Amino acid sequence: MAHTPPPKLWYLPNHRDALQAHMHFLHKLGNAKTEANYRAYYQTFIKDGTANGAASNAYLTSSDVPFKTKCIIMKYRTGTLYNQEHAVLFKLSTSQTCPLCLLHVDSALHILSGCQHTQIRNMITERHSIACRMIFKAIRKTGSLGACIVSKDIGSNKRMAMQYLQIPETAESRSVPKWLFPPRFPDEDRFISSRPDFVLVTLIAAKHTKKTNVGGWVLQSGREQLRETGSTSAAPPATSRATNPRQHRPKDLSKPRRDIHLVEIKYCEDTRPQNQLNATKEQHKDICNIFQGASVTL
Repeated sequence: MAHTPPPKLWYLPNHRDALQAHMHFLHKLGNAKTEANYRAYYQTFIKDGTANGAASNAYLTSSDVPFKTKCIIMKYRTGTLYNQEHAVLFKLSTSQTCPLCLLHVDSALHILSGCQHTQIRNMITERHSIACRMIFKAIRKTGSLGACIVSKDIGSNKRMAMQYLQIPETAESRSVPKWLFPPRFPDEDRFISSRPDFVLVTLIAAKHTKKTNVGGWVLQSGREQLRETGSTSAAPPATSRATNPRQHRPKDLSKPRRDIHLVEIKYCEDTRPQNQLNATKEQHKDICNIFQGASVTL
C-alpha cells in the first residue's frame, strides 16, 4: 500500500495577512468580507456590553462538552453549519425548504430551534425543559428562595423526579395560582393566559436603612436576604422551609409586600438576542399588568 506523503510545511512570516493570503490562494477562504452580516452582528453585540465572554465561550475548555459538539457550536457561530441554503449555494439541491418539516426555509437557527417536525419539536421542548430544571435546581439550592416558587411549567413531575428534583409544596401546580390575579378574574382567562416557566413571590426589598419586621420576617436593607424574626446576626438564608409554613408562605404576603418574579428561559441567536427578548416581553405583557403585587419583574 502506498503511504500518504507528509503534509508540506509552509513558512508564514505572520498569522494575519500572510495566513490570509495563503488560505485564499489554496482554498479561496482567506479574503473574508469584514462588512458582512456576521461580523457586523458580533461587533454590535460586543459594543453593547451585553455579551458575557467567559460564559459564552466556556464550552471551549469544558471537559463535559465532546469535541464534535464544540465543532458544531463553532460552525453555528460562524454560519458554516450545513443546511439547505448551503446545499442550494453548492448546487446540491434546488430547494431551500427544510427536508424534515417541509414548512420553512432551512437555516442554522431553524435546525436548532425552529423545525416543526414532530420528533425535532419534542427534542427542542425537552432541551428547554432540561435547562429549566437545571435553573430550578440552582434556585432550590439557595435555600429560602426555593419556598418562594409558586408555579413551574418545566415538564412533568416524572421528568423532574428523573433529575432527582423535589417539588416544593408551594409549586405543585403548573398553572399560576389564582391569588395572584384580581379577585373576580375569570378562571377560563387565567388558564389560557401566558404561563412563565417559573413564578416566584418574595418579600419586597426594603428602601430604608432600618430593619423592618414584616409578617414574621426581618428584612435588612442592603442585602437581598431574609431571616427569621429574633435572629441577632446576619445569618445566611435558611436551607430548609420555614418552621411555620402557614406564616411564611408567599400566599400569605399582602399585595403591597409581594415582589413577583416571572422567569422565562429562551433560546435565541447568539448575535441577535433582541428579537427573542422582545417576543418574550410581548408574550407576558398582559399578565405583567394583571398580577396583584407591589412589583412585577420579567
